[in-house]
Amino acid sequence: MAEGSMESVAALGEFALIERIIAPAAGSLPAGVALGIGDDAAVLNVPRTQQLVVTTDTLVEGIHFLSDADPFLLGQKALRVNLADLAAMAAQPQWYLLSLSLPKETPIHWVEGLMSGLRQAAVRPGGEVFLVGGNTTAAPTGARSLTITLFGLVGKDRAVTRAGAQAGDDLWVTGSIGDAALGLALSRGALPEVSAEDRLYLQGRQQLPDPPVEFARALQDSAYSRAAIDLSDGLPADLGHLCQMSKLAARVELAKIPLSEAAARVLAAQGVDLWQQLLTGGEDYELLFTAAPSLRVNIEQLAAQFQVRISRIGEMVTGSGVVLEQDGMPVQLQEKGWDHLR
Repeated sequence: MAEGSMESVAALGEFALIERIIAPAAGSLPAGVALGIGDDAAVLNVPRTQQLVVTTDTLVEGIHFLSDADPFLLGQKALRVNLADLAAMAAQPQWYLLSLSLPKETPIHWVEGLMSGLRQAAVRPGGEVFLVGGNTTAAPTGARSLTITLFGLVGKDRAVTRAGAQAGDDLWVTGSIGDAALGLALSRGALPEVSAEDRLYLQGRQQLPDPPVEFARALQDSAYSRAAIDLSDGLPADLGHLCQMSKLAARVELAKIPLSEAAARVLAAQGVDLWQQLLTGGEDYELLFTAAPSLRVNIEQLAAQFQVRISRIGEMVTGSGVVLEQDGMPVQLQEKGWDHLR
């Protein structure tokens, strides 16, 4: 088939689509897979000293991606957002399931691009993630969606949860906050006065999140992190979930929240307060975690080893909820973060 062909998935058919385009993405099966694609279900080998960690995420056309989104980038993002969940739990990603809902007129080359993106995202420094099954079904026009279910392994009773924070803990975040929210705004035609360089960077951050999976596992291996969560729905909302599970409050200094150079330039140039959008837009897929203050130097050294930017943005305190402060005064936000049903 020539590149760019508009032959549809309906012309190929479900089973040929799976055999020719989807199944080859599985590659050769690793030792942990007893049975992969081709039967009613996959059979996976879980070592008795480890526990299975499972997460799932759905991306829907018109909500999570635009109709003209590059399928190669979309495939990468679909797997990466699930990797962020496993990073928060300090689990090693192993296998995934892929479920596709496609309008019958979907071009075959769109699915090929998607699978290429998934294959690229599956090759990680800590080890490859393998496709072991899934499902394919028809969908109404304009309603493409893909669901990834990702499986990982972690040592027995060693998963990092949202419930382990202690009062007095430092609050850390990796990377920078708000890039994805600005990137999405740019893709939708907002914020027109942005340089081409900054536009490219911010849109790239929204299209290709890079969760710090290996750094998160190193934090757990070193017993540094007490509680963690990935930032998918906006920092105040996700931190609020961690506070609720840990039965504590968090105090965050607005000035310490890390911004990229591109986001800082946009914030300075727009002449309006974009903090609400930066903090609550979501899709950062960075790691937020707590640790004892005595470990600050150790954590900074570990971050340098993995070339991960980290920032200490506040602390856990007694009480409930999230308090944002600027110059010692509380800051109120109209919204806390992304809500998928609002």
